[in-house]
Amino acid sequence: MGREKLSLEVEGMPLIERVRDALAGCCHEVLVVGDGGARLEGVRHVTGERPGGLGPLAGMEAGLASARHPLTFVAAGDMPFLTRSMVDYLLERLDRSGVLAVVPRYRGRTHPLCAAYARALLPRLETDLDGGARAVQGFLEGVDKVDYVEVELRRFGDPSLLLVNVNSPEDLEWARRGARR
Repeated sequence: MGREKLSLEVEGMPLIERVRDALAGCCHEVLVVGDGGARLEGVRHVTGERPGGLGPLAGMEAGLASARHPLTFVAAGDMPFLTRSMVDYLLERLDRSGVLAVVPRYRGRTHPLCAAYARALLPRLETDLDGGARAVQGFLEGVDKVDYVEVELRRFGDPSLLLVNVNSPEDLEWARRGARR
């Protein structure tokens, strides 16, 4: 995107506020990991212990370490169509299944930054980061108990909208058009 993107708006609301609202409706607490961007009402802001530049995996570590509950939901801050019903479903499936993560998969692509995780993954995550891991996808491939969901996503809407991230001006325009559908 070339600039801070979480304050960009879809339907008159900043991306990060859209994500916060979806999570606040079904999560006991909402954490925003990172030190950039605007301060949001109704969330706890967390900074990581590791030096910057380590990416989303280090952000997940900071969030899991700070979470007060055993089940968590990790969402990128640039997902304009995240829904409470999908978040609820993924967390409930995690709670019932005994796995360590429930991750959406759509058209062969996994979406680990829109997924439910058990805090019990934290020691493994710390070890992987200490060993040089940086990619969330690579981390997940090493976790034995992951439940990938795909077909079930359709009950919450169009997965191509639900799972979209805004990473470019074209993505933003696509999201704005999608919001008008």
